[in-house]
Amino acid sequence: MNQALKFLLSIMIVIVTFVVSATLAGMLAEYAGWWKKPVIGGVAAACVVLSGYISAPVYKLYSAAVWLLIGAGAAWVMSSVFMYAEDAGTSVPLYVTYASGVFALALCWIWERRKVV
Repeated sequence: MNQALKFLLSIMIVIVTFVVSATLAGMLAEYAGWWKKPVIGGVAAACVVLSGYISAPVYKLYSAAVWLLIGAGAAWVMSSVFMYAEDAGTSVPLYVTYASGVFALALCWIWERRKVV
């Protein structure tokens, strides 16, 4: 399988991971009575970055960073489109999402450094 097809498969894996992780995180937050948006955003961001890193055939760290940027843009758009009543006047869910994505990228960087050494 050539690299383009492997990257296409990686993209599909990340998209499915996003949908499944966001859905399950929302269900968990609803069941536990937690504030849904930061839970959904944080879990989805981490899962997208980690699945982008794991599924990329080459340039894994760069792929994870690109997914972080794509996810950050999508989170910014979605934070204004999908407003819940409890989100009015706060950007905390967006900041939690960003922090979770950056933390996941830091984990990927650590794994990458451990491979090199």
